[in-house]
Amino acid sequence: MEKQGKFDYVLIETTGLADPGNIGQTFWMDDGLSKLYLDGIVTVCDAYNFGKTLKEAEGKVTECARQIALADMVILNKQDLIDQPARDVITQQIKSMNSTCGIQYTTFCRVDLDAILGIQAYTTANPPTTQEHVIASAVSTVTLTTEKPVKREEIEKALETLLWADQDENESESHEMSDDGKTTILRIKGKLLTAEGWVMVQGVRDIFDITEIKDKDSTFTQHLVFIGIHLDTQRLANLTNMTLS
Repeated sequence: MEKQGKFDYVLIETTGLADPGNIGQTFWMDDGLSKLYLDGIVTVCDAYNFGKTLKEAEGKVTECARQIALADMVILNKQDLIDQPARDVITQQIKSMNSTCGIQYTTFCRVDLDAILGIQAYTTANPPTTQEHVIASAVSTVTLTTEKPVKREEIEKALETLLWADQDENESESHEMSDDGKTTILRIKGKLLTAEGWVMVQGVRDIFDITEIKDKDSTFTQHLVFIGIHLDTQRLANLTNMTLS
């Protein structure tokens, strides 16, 4: 970081077994990275072996599922090895786990860099274009909406309960991959209207941030998106005082 200002982007490539959630949290917690911002998390999926991977993981929450849940963009590679019906099924499976992510279909991972760089996933929070609530695995997406302005302190309290109190009870320090049926929130994103104006909500694992949207004239659809494992829709709605989209 001694050469700050001389980089356009910093790309962090991890192994296939890495947990991107832990890396994403670093950008909020490490003062040495204060001049950088997290642009987005990109996950590469093997289209040819995707179905086999899901089948082998039956009864478990694997890193594959976690990586998809945390992704802002999925590169679905090896398109040349599958047909259109198989591609449609895989797309539905991915969207059932994370309805907010974009998908790039590639061969040999050839992708337009504009599709994976500068996506500003953590500085914008648009509602998902596909409203999927089909649970293809233990990982799913829940989108909540409201037409009334919200109280910022109430949303903060709700998120603190969901991310800190509940997670302390439900999730072990080791983040084991077994599917024990307990709720784990992996990602939160959304835009809400408060008495002070519009705010953006972003969260990875047990770290979240609520920031004011500077453009005072902007109007959005109020929404709060939760991506996680065994999400309790009713509890999410009750704590946030919002309704299922």
